[in-house]
Amino acid sequence: MKHERPVSMSDRGETLSRREVLLGTGVAASAALAGCTGRTDGGEFDESDPLVGHERFGKGSTAISYQTSAFYTPVESESSQPAAAPAIRAQHEAWAEAHPEYRIDVSYPAFDQWKDDLLTRASQGDPPGGSTLDSFWVPDFYSYLQPLNDYVEDVDDFFPFVRETATRDGDLLAAWKYTDCRCLYYRQDLIDQYADGSPPETWEELLSVGSDIGEGEEITPFLFKNGAFNNLPFFWSLGGELVDDQGAPVLAEDANRQAMVRTLELFRELVETGVTPQRTANIADVEALTREARNGQLAMFVGNNDQIERGLKNPIQENDDVPDDRWQRWKVAKIPRAPDGEHATGVGGWTEGTFLEGDSGKAAAAKEFVAKFVEPEAMGRYCEAAGLLPTRESVFESEEYLAEDTFTYQERFREFLQDGVARPAFPIYSTIATEFETAISEVLTDQSSPEAAVDRLIGNVEDEYDG
Repeated sequence: MKHERPVSMSDRGETLSRREVLLGTGVAASAALAGCTGRTDGGEFDESDPLVGHERFGKGSTAISYQTSAFYTPVESESSQPAAAPAIRAQHEAWAEAHPEYRIDVSYPAFDQWKDDLLTRASQGDPPGGSTLDSFWVPDFYSYLQPLNDYVEDVDDFFPFVRETATRDGDLLAAWKYTDCRCLYYRQDLIDQYADGSPPETWEELLSVGSDIGEGEEITPFLFKNGAFNNLPFFWSLGGELVDDQGAPVLAEDANRQAMVRTLELFRELVETGVTPQRTANIADVEALTREARNGQLAMFVGNNDQIERGLKNPIQENDDVPDDRWQRWKVAKIPRAPDGEHATGVGGWTEGTFLEGDSGKAAAAKEFVAKFVEPEAMGRYCEAAGLLPTRESVFESEEYLAEDTFTYQERFREFLQDGVARPAFPIYSTIATEFETAISEVLTDQSSPEAAVDRLIGNVEDEYDG
């Protein structure tokens, strides 16, 4: 899947959920208090200046430069997710009060050039004091990010995929502040009727119950969008690997090639049995799936964890009616695995890091600023407001995070995250993702056999890598 902008790697649109709308009430009043960006005349800050604004956190005379996204500003009127701004503001105010001699001077770079420009500055020895980083970027910055071990407590509380990606040689290099995951959505009433109440765990069970639903109901049994990241869990369930530790593609290796062939054979069989229509090859937006689910036209689909809140429970797309409590019949399960494989799900999210060396003065203040993002209380407050998943297991037990009507879902998501797999953070991944999506389309529409599609995929990826 091509890289997506914050907030998450899920198909989160520009519109707001009910939670975001409710928590965003009073935006104008809050922004009036917090929106000032600080003194422009060179003078000292005084009581008339807000402690935290859009371009400055704190009032100290020593500045720490920082880059982030408008999704993470503490000012509602400037934010791309205003419901989360109060949670971020509370966190930054706590840091500023504890560090009165420092301030964070914030810039909001253009997204398309952000990573490349930041990497260039770091390689030239002139990075900012710190930056927000996509979890996908973190390995590219291993050589520049500074350890957070002495500032972040209980690293073992993070999910395994966080520790695997954000830690190197015993050092925690990035504060991974939230995540997301992919899962199987299913209608419990139909699973009760056709599968004795248990959702499919394997590919065979998916094909069996899907066929039964197709024969007994006038609805589509199963859909998925044609996106690489949503479908790689099928490949990963077979133990398939895309690249080696140096970032070279390894799909040509027999075990990985066979895993990819078997994945595409599953998609072909889904179409041939009528469980999945060919049109799924053209579905590029997961919102299209929840739209069919709301309209009673779909029994199962692979979606993102935020589909309950945004797609089924509180749809906010134009011309969509808010449904009744029928959303409650939708439950979540792990993505079905190969019969001889393990469950897997794709995970993403954003992190924070600092480039300042040392553990005193300015560097220590920067590291404490970064560490604030993954303090359990702050993480829970932010994730609840933004409708995201924590990266700490303990936060799932926090009153600041768990909403009463989503408890059952969050408990399942917590379970799914144990099987989380992050995208390989190497340039060739974007080519692999594009070629995988093309192969899926070719197989679903009967333009190619799985074997031929995989061989073309491998050839194109290796040509790109060698070039």
